[in-house]
Amino acid sequence: MSGILDDGLPCVDALQVEKRYGEERAKRLRPEGDDQFIDISHSPQHQSFLEDPWVESENLQDVKSLFPDSRCSMLILGAGLGGLVYAVRMIQAGIKPEDIRMVDVAGGFGGTWYWNRYPGLHCDIESYSYLPLLEETGYVPKHRYSRGEEIRGYANLVAEKWGLSKNVAFQTKAQKLEYNGESKEWVVELEQRRSDKESVQMDVRAEYVVTVNGPLNWAKLPGIPGILDFKGDIFHASRWNYSATGGSPEDWSLTQLKDKTVAIIGTGCTAIQIIPHLARWAKHVYVVQRTPASVDHQDQKETDEEWFHKEVAASPGWQHERMRNLHEHFTTGEMPSVNLIGDSWTRAPALAGLTGNADGPKSMEELPAYMKKLHAIDLPRQNRLRKRVEEEVHDKDTATRLQAWYPSWCKRPAFHDEYLSTFNRSNVTLLDTEGKGADRITDDSVVVDGKSYAVDLIICATGFRAPFTGTPAEKANAKFFGRNGVSITEEWARSGPKTQHGVLDYNFPNLFFSGPWQGANSPNYLFAVDMFAKHAAYILAEARRKADGKKFAVAPSSSAAEKWSMEVAMGSAPNAAIMGCTPSYLNVEGGLDKVPPQMQMIIASSGLWGSGIENFIDLIEAWREEGNMEGIQVEV
Repeated sequence: MSGILDDGLPCVDALQVEKRYGEERAKRLRPEGDDQFIDISHSPQHQSFLEDPWVESENLQDVKSLFPDSRCSMLILGAGLGGLVYAVRMIQAGIKPEDIRMVDVAGGFGGTWYWNRYPGLHCDIESYSYLPLLEETGYVPKHRYSRGEEIRGYANLVAEKWGLSKNVAFQTKAQKLEYNGESKEWVVELEQRRSDKESVQMDVRAEYVVTVNGPLNWAKLPGIPGILDFKGDIFHASRWNYSATGGSPEDWSLTQLKDKTVAIIGTGCTAIQIIPHLARWAKHVYVVQRTPASVDHQDQKETDEEWFHKEVAASPGWQHERMRNLHEHFTTGEMPSVNLIGDSWTRAPALAGLTGNADGPKSMEELPAYMKKLHAIDLPRQNRLRKRVEEEVHDKDTATRLQAWYPSWCKRPAFHDEYLSTFNRSNVTLLDTEGKGADRITDDSVVVDGKSYAVDLIICATGFRAPFTGTPAEKANAKFFGRNGVSITEEWARSGPKTQHGVLDYNFPNLFFSGPWQGANSPNYLFAVDMFAKHAAYILAEARRKADGKKFAVAPSSSAAEKWSMEVAMGSAPNAAIMGCTPSYLNVEGGLDKVPPQMQMIIASSGLWGSGIENFIDLIEAWREEGNMEGIQVEV
């Protein structure tokens, strides 16, 4: 078979590659789907995997001291960078810092950057775009890709600068939220579980509640038989045990591994950062792989401050412009004339298959042609990355097993300059499971394909709960009840969200969301949260102005919410690119492909804005510019 497609793609390459993609996907599809993982927060026998190794109890405030009269104006669920950004935007819109309270199950600010402190940790989005509020703080990131400890320190800096440091109840969880229509406020059941004191429960009343529970929140374990039988040290990567490995979050010298054999389960974005450090220190490392990562160059470097001020932060609005320039490269249409970032993200245009695309199909009938175009754009990149593996990994069989056979948009892409060459070390062995995963774990071994490998320590780099499932209540591991006692869990399962721009739901007044439902998302997740925060802050400021000092309920009208749901559904065709992908958290381990026909419309209307985040921003900014709050009701 030979010939050339209309777009210049060799037929034989395209057809062979897509056939291989399908074969590799089939190896990894499992009937239990997402249930192959253990959601630790819902499993009593696995609770030890969630213990907080970082909490400094003496620095925590008692929850009752933060709510002396059992109320506040605004309650924010989540004290990660997303929660802080939301708080800052609300402060800029007129909410006083002293009227804001935050709660978080962690023992400090940072969210995922509080929990994750493993060796090699850094952000995969360039720091000049990722770290929010750089213009406001004047902070200069130390590296092109910030290390985790720097990001956690930056979260504390933001909290201090905007007067939020003393306004947070840590090790505290919202268990239930109930809307009171008469008083137009939320009653929130809080529980603080401090490791040094008895748990405390209290009800708090809040005029407004914001849910900012990030996507990397609830860790999951592989459902490998015998995981609790292992007698050595075993932990999730988000709860790194430096007492077992040596080193610290600041010092990645894993000195206690020199006589130990380690198994790490997983080869995703977390594992590729950890494995080179394990290899430097451990006697031997077994890498248990289900699906290989697609790994591009990163080109990490220290920030030259003179260059930063001259070339990056050279004019007002530089960061917002830079952030948006990243998204403009995810398109099947015309590329931006200037590439402000110039990294491997901006050389992956087919990520439009994940983010949405203004140049995408307008109907499902146009989807086949669109998929053909996506594959044509993507194939050179994926071929290049498979070639990179061959060039950097000396052993041919190992190299073959490390090659990724799926399109760029099917998994979050990975970037590292040392990961692949680590497999050239004599003390590193790849245990490729051909998509099946490990057979079982015994008291002293990991068993793969019937063969037992004795290990002293096991690290589970197996990620987190699928971020796009459930509702804001599930993301918070809580129960939300809105108007007339309606449950958000039941309502969304029955008919989907009823929001305006993904920020407010008709049935849940004064409850602000942070995405992604019926909104837009970005690989730079904090940018998306900030987008929602700015929109919510505008809506709340206008509602307060209209209410003129009276208590009020702000929410979209029922008709506006229905209209927006239909617009999201009608524009959802570009999002169908994820269907047929190799299993990952993005498609709920292949579960999206099994959605029954009667649920497909709900899924379509619940998902992302199909035209992408840049188009979504243009839309909501134009809506704000009109200044009439069309579709939003303010009830006093």
